[in-house]
Amino acid sequence: MKIIYIDPNNTTPQLNYPLIKSIQEVNKIDIRYVSAVNLITTNYYHNSYAIHPQYLFFRYTNRIDNKTIRRMLKLITYPVSNFLLLLKILEEKPDIIHYNWLSIPPVEFFFIKIYKLFRIKIVLTQHDYLQHHRKNIRFFEESILKTVDKIICLSSYVKRQFNDCFADKIVVIEHGNCYQKEIEYYSKKIRRKNNTSDFKILFIGSIRPHKGIELLLASVNFLIKEKDMNDIQLHIVGFGSSAYANKINKIIENKNLDKKVIFENRFLTYDELFKYIINTDIGILPYKRATQSGVPYIFISFHKPLVVTNVGGLPEQVSTDFSVIVKPEYTDLANGIIKIRNLIENEEIQNSYFKRYLDKNKWQNTVAEYIKLYNEMTN
Repeated sequence: MKIIYIDPNNTTPQLNYPLIKSIQEVNKIDIRYVSAVNLITTNYYHNSYAIHPQYLFFRYTNRIDNKTIRRMLKLITYPVSNFLLLLKILEEKPDIIHYNWLSIPPVEFFFIKIYKLFRIKIVLTQHDYLQHHRKNIRFFEESILKTVDKIICLSSYVKRQFNDCFADKIVVIEHGNCYQKEIEYYSKKIRRKNNTSDFKILFIGSIRPHKGIELLLASVNFLIKEKDMNDIQLHIVGFGSSAYANKINKIIENKNLDKKVIFENRFLTYDELFKYIINTDIGILPYKRATQSGVPYIFISFHKPLVVTNVGGLPEQVSTDFSVIVKPEYTDLANGIIKIRNLIENEEIQNSYFKRYLDKNKWQNTVAEYIKLYNEMTN
């Protein structure tokens, strides 16, 4: 069986590289990865996973800082890159083409229609039915959904967003703990520093309005000023637009939280990411909207309790054995932090709870679901 796996922008390398590497180890499956160089993460994954991807897309445009020029060049170069990919596919004759993401749907729809003429099966992973900043599905995206053979959703919540006419096409394969290799490595490399008595709360991820950072700041302000919880420290780290980062900094300043909140608007190296996780007491996902996330698995793998909001597919990805699920309101977040802290201090959260969850959600189980789908499509 031959598979071409495509992520045009290398959007989720943390999923792509472990998945492809695991599938490559299976006999009788030849899977190739076609993607783009992601300047932040590609070096790490390229050096850590020997899967030899073909970096066909946006080889030079991703290096351009000007957003408008970069977008214009992508519109010009993407059809050319897809034509080169078409030549490669006609030569290699794969059984399946798996799009993990779409980049420019009108272009992809045109080439998908060509691939279908050659009876190649098409799989699309639909991470979100609607992208977070959009009110409507993208132009030609619905046409692609109708054309592909199978649609993978990473949570049951995403599946429920689809019209019933797509039901027979959709397969739910949960996100899975794709960080196992990194966790094994960093758990040996990094040791926690016990240099403070503060109760540490960590938010990691992209800095965007729908992630609920403003709610989180309001909840910390409430805990300090209304509940006299003066020994907490919130660390917010990730990358977002300078305009939104300035807004967050202004909120921190106006609420006089600069001594209690550390905000870093930047991309993290993997060394930094896992250092922050190992050195926190809890993780927090205060999202106002969500479909699913890979973030809970990182915290859970290091036995870090969580406070998450009951939005989208997030509740599907945690266990109440070590997590508190709350409404996306600042008082609920605050009460969730109090509750999880009490559970920790009363030693009511056992390491065995995390182990039981991780055993149930082993990465090998996720990989097996992909292999099962590929086999069903070719038999």
